[in-house]
Amino acid sequence: MGLYDRNYMRSPGGSRASDDGMGMLFILLIINVIVFLAANVLPDEVMYHLILTPTGIRHGQIYQLITAGFLHVEFFHLLFNMWGLYIFGGLVAPSLGGKRFLWLYLIGAISGNLLYLLLNWNSQGGLLGASGAVFAVMVAAALIEPNRQFIVFPLPFPMKTRTLVICYTVLEILMLSSGKSDGISHLAHLGGAIGGYLYMKALWGNHLSWDPFLRQAWRPQFRTAPPQPGKKTSGPVGANELDSLLDKVSRHGINSLSGHELARLRQAREEMRGNRQ
Repeated sequence: MGLYDRNYMRSPGGSRASDDGMGMLFILLIINVIVFLAANVLPDEVMYHLILTPTGIRHGQIYQLITAGFLHVEFFHLLFNMWGLYIFGGLVAPSLGGKRFLWLYLIGAISGNLLYLLLNWNSQGGLLGASGAVFAVMVAAALIEPNRQFIVFPLPFPMKTRTLVICYTVLEILMLSSGKSDGISHLAHLGGAIGGYLYMKALWGNHLSWDPFLRQAWRPQFRTAPPQPGKKTSGPVGANELDSLLDKVSRHGINSLSGHELARLRQAREEMRGNRQ
C-alpha cells in the first residue's frame, strides 16, 4: 500500500485531496465581493429581508441564516473577513475538498447566527457578515495545522495557529463579558468557532492534529533528538517501518512523531514521488 493510498493521507471520506478545495475558496471570495457590490445598488427594503433579524426569522425567513453570511457593512468589513478567509482557508480547503469546505463555511455562518439569535431573540436589531464563517475556518486551520506560524501585526514575533485561535477566543469572551457595545457581534464569532470545531470533529474524530478538549493536547511533547551530523540514516524506508509510522499518525496525530520519525516519513514520501516519475 503506497503512502498516498492510506486513508489518513486523504481528505475525510476517502477521496484524494485536490484543487477542488482551493477552487471553492476562490468561489466563496468572489461571491462575497459580488454580493457586496450588488448590495450597494439594492433598495433598503430588499437588504432588510437579507440580513438576519429575529423578526424575519419569526416570520419564516429562515434563508436569512445563510444570506446574512455573505453581506458586509462596508469595504473594510469585507476586506478583513476575506483576508482571514483566504489565509486560513488556504490551510484547510486542500484537505477538505470543495464540498466539505463549503459546508464548513455555511455551518460557521449558521451556527454564529443561531447563537446570536438565541441571546437576542427579542432584539429589534440585525446581523450581517461572514465573521462566523471565518472563525469556523480559523478554528479548522488550528485543528489540522496547529503549528503553522503567522506574523500578526503589530506583534514582532510569529504565533502558531493554535495560539492565535486561543488568543482570539479569549479576547472574544472578554469583549462579550464586558457588556460594551462596539458594533461587533462577538456571539456570532464564538458561535462560528463552535460550529467549526464540531464539524471538524465529526469529520476527523480523534485523528485531528490538535484538539483543545483532549487532555493530551496540553501536555508538553518531548521529541527525541534528530540524528547527529555524521550519523548516516539507514537506507530506504521499508514497508513495515512506513506502516508503523502511518499507524502512529493515525492514532496520535502528526505531532506525536519524533524528529527522526518525521525525517523518515518525509524520506518515504520523496522515495514514492521518485517512483511515480
